[in-house]
Amino acid sequence: MAAVSAAGATAAELPAGFQETVAIGGLKEPTAIRFSPDGRVFVAEKPGIILVYDGIGDQTPEVFADLRKQVYDTGDRGLLGLALDPGFPASPYVYALYTFDHVIGEQAPGVYPAWGQPPTYEGDPCPKPPEADVDACPVSGRLVRLQAVGNHAASESVLIEDWCQQTSSHSIGDLRFGPEGALFASGGDGAGFGNSEFGQFGWPHKNQCGDPPGSIGVALSPPTAEGGSLRAQDLRTPADPTGLDGSVIRVNPQTGEGWPGNPLASSPDPNARRTVGYGFRNPFRFAIDAQNHELYVDNVGNVTDEEIDRFSTSPTTPYNSGWPCYEGNGPNPGFQTFELNVCNSLYAAPGSTSPPFFMYVHKQPVTSGDQCISSNGSAISGATFYDGGEFPLSYGRAFFFADSVRGCIYVMFAGADGRPDPSTTTPFLTNGGLYPGVDLEVGPEGALYYAQLFGPEFGDGSIKRVDYFAGNQPPIAHLKATPQWSAGSLNAEFDAGGSTDAEGERLSYEWDPEGDGSYEAPTSNPVMFKTFSDSQNHTVAVRVADQQGATSVARVTVYPEDTPPQPQILEPAESSPGSGVAGETWGVGQALHFSGIADDAQDGRLAPVALDWSSRLYHCPGGPTSCHAHPLQAFPHTASGTLVAPEHEYPSHIGLTFTATDSRGLSASRTIEIDPRAVHLEIRSQPAGVTLTAGPLTEPAPFSLVAIEGSVTTLSAPVSTRSGGTDHAFAGWSDGGARTHTIVANRSGIYTARYGGPEPGPPGGRRRAPQTRLLKHPAKVSSSSSARFTFDANRRPVRFRCKLDRLHTRFCRSPRIYKHLRPGRHLFKVAAVDADGSADKTPATFRWRIVGTRG
Repeated sequence: MAAVSAAGATAAELPAGFQETVAIGGLKEPTAIRFSPDGRVFVAEKPGIILVYDGIGDQTPEVFADLRKQVYDTGDRGLLGLALDPGFPASPYVYALYTFDHVIGEQAPGVYPAWGQPPTYEGDPCPKPPEADVDACPVSGRLVRLQAVGNHAASESVLIEDWCQQTSSHSIGDLRFGPEGALFASGGDGAGFGNSEFGQFGWPHKNQCGDPPGSIGVALSPPTAEGGSLRAQDLRTPADPTGLDGSVIRVNPQTGEGWPGNPLASSPDPNARRTVGYGFRNPFRFAIDAQNHELYVDNVGNVTDEEIDRFSTSPTTPYNSGWPCYEGNGPNPGFQTFELNVCNSLYAAPGSTSPPFFMYVHKQPVTSGDQCISSNGSAISGATFYDGGEFPLSYGRAFFFADSVRGCIYVMFAGADGRPDPSTTTPFLTNGGLYPGVDLEVGPEGALYYAQLFGPEFGDGSIKRVDYFAGNQPPIAHLKATPQWSAGSLNAEFDAGGSTDAEGERLSYEWDPEGDGSYEAPTSNPVMFKTFSDSQNHTVAVRVADQQGATSVARVTVYPEDTPPQPQILEPAESSPGSGVAGETWGVGQALHFSGIADDAQDGRLAPVALDWSSRLYHCPGGPTSCHAHPLQAFPHTASGTLVAPEHEYPSHIGLTFTATDSRGLSASRTIEIDPRAVHLEIRSQPAGVTLTAGPLTEPAPFSLVAIEGSVTTLSAPVSTRSGGTDHAFAGWSDGGARTHTIVANRSGIYTARYGGPEPGPPGGRRRAPQTRLLKHPAKVSSSSSARFTFDANRRPVRFRCKLDRLHTRFCRSPRIYKHLRPGRHLFKVAAVDADGSADKTPATFRWRIVGTRG
């Protein structure tokens, strides 16, 4: 790993005067950055490595701590939180918060090496059979204190082990010190994201966290269930010990015990003593306003909203955000239908929860004029306050937050009271690429730094830096080598012509052909030629200067007498040569075997130690061109292995990347995509129009849900419904299941919730389904990124269900307008549904192609 310049940086868009560069590159999924007063920089990587740099610009970091054997790195879990003691380095402690590859209450497996010994195997799936990864594994969270001796951790002291988790997301979160010296930490609810979960799931046992009123192996059910997402409300169920899922805690950094000023400091329950906030789904990141002694918690949303919650760092009573009974400003429909005691007690006590300080809705702009792409999904992430430095005065006390899935960072300016004013929210950085802003931090010089999880095409991650220049901006150096390798002597052209300058000034170039820091005299020529005749790697640098003397540096490494390996994926096989798509498909829990070989002209057939596999799950809520990725599992140093297909919402697909690296560090990769098998579920009610829950959807029936084969879906119906002026009690589901029950989507089918017995048919027998008419639509080939459809049916009253591309079918009205569509082919369907629930079996369909981006 090495620090690099801005070469290859994403072309992010920023306000005038601001400039982005790459501060540290070549990172493996960086999740946090912290600055030491002595100039050192600490960076956490998700797999479990903490690196330390002598400063920004250091090319050779040292490994401060290798926690990979302890860290469970799969899905959205891993090493996520990092903090330095406020007195560092005089008080030589570094704090880490990570998903622990261990089950709470079980004796630690003997495979863990002694502290300071290198791990013998990376990517340990967890101390459960591989099939457990359908629900991931029931693991935990861990807060540790590392003692620094120089640039290395000499010991690890465990402060807290808690945060039971049984799915691959909503793990632990952030670490920050408060102004009083207390350590704050956050953690998610540890539950799933595809269904509303209350303790009904788990492999090989239901209710793997042993939530009340049952135990491990006992599936919970309404109204008494307290598991799954309801763990976020554990503080309200004092009959059992309190867990830390879905909470923000404030603890003594030396002991991990609750801070003396906490609201429940006198409680006999140690976790209650630690808690200052709860009822969070996934408080992945938070920031502390040291001036006003308030926390701002970025709470990742579920179906509808992303939230920021604000409360005192020392509240008199613990703050309750309300999840899962509430999401955003109102009750959460997915849980409201379950009639759960935990939620009903909140609904019956107005004021027992607090609405978010700020929120925005999925698939809608955060602010007016916001051009950030919202169709890929949403996930609020990094947060920090700007306390002054090089930015303009208007940014003083500004609050920055990121949405890493939308690819943007936003700023909320301070109001007259010195606190963030939501009405001032505006995009700050747009077009940020893949997962920018998973962590935000202000550097000692006043620049804004952010962690970017991946680079282009899911390459190496980086730490980006944003500076402000009141006057002249330095140029941004770019350097490429053509060719970058050769089987024999390398005659390379080094081209810095892609370097840019914000003011458009003429640039000069100083070359360092040996990469030793000795630059030649400046020249106006952006191109240099050099021949290399040995078998050594060479790094060439160029320093680019504008007419006012401002400079930046870019580097590139070349490989004479070397060629990249040729990786070949043997399994799974492609559906057709060169397609990049596997011939096999998958269902939840299916074992996907993979294998590959790689030959290298210089090294021959590469050994498994030179081969690496990584897997990602691409979730595409906006259709096949609008996807975001969840990292799944890494398989380092192996030619073959098995990935258990995870549970997730449809539409999704898996990407497997096979990378081979030769003895000199030159690598090449191949990727294959594996599509899931889809199962179509029709959810109906008798009478029609009853609001039902099926997995992530809560809508008036009838509606459809597409699920991945083998996925577990919760069906729930209300206790009663009113139709024709009469209340009807729930009579049963067509599959014989209870009012709230789970099904496994092994095949397509119809599930009907019946009330008061079967609904009588129309006089004279069964009436024919309505017929849908599409009246207006775009041109077959359009240059507009918007599309407007009008439609009708042959009789009234009816409702309509619309579907665009691979999105879920939704109830809609005419006209139906779609905006911000991407170039490419699109498919629209609309079907009428009458009052009896009879739907048009031949929806009106229209296909068209967008060739431009005109709004």
